[in-house]
Amino acid sequence: MGDSVNLCVPLDERFRGLAPEVGGRYIVAAGGSEADAGALVNALSAAISELASGSGDVELDFRSSDTAVEVTVRCDGKSSVVTQHLPAAST
Repeated sequence: MGDSVNLCVPLDERFRGLAPEVGGRYIVAAGGSEADAGALVNALSAAISELASGSGDVELDFRSSDTAVEVTVRCDGKSSVVTQHLPAAST
């Protein structure tokens, strides 16, 4: 896939779940499975919970390669990188 995607979502509970869900769809579009999507959704949810200490927004920068999806999560002046490996391409 190789396309990068940037997403900014309010930390308000009504919207907070959108960011991990977009991550799940992104990894499927990059060649991952639904299981990979679920793992990335859980990892992103955990990262957001760890970083968020107030209100405002969470920013996610998605990047993919042939082997993994990497998401940089930024919130409240802190950041974390979440990596989910993709299954090996069949030849």
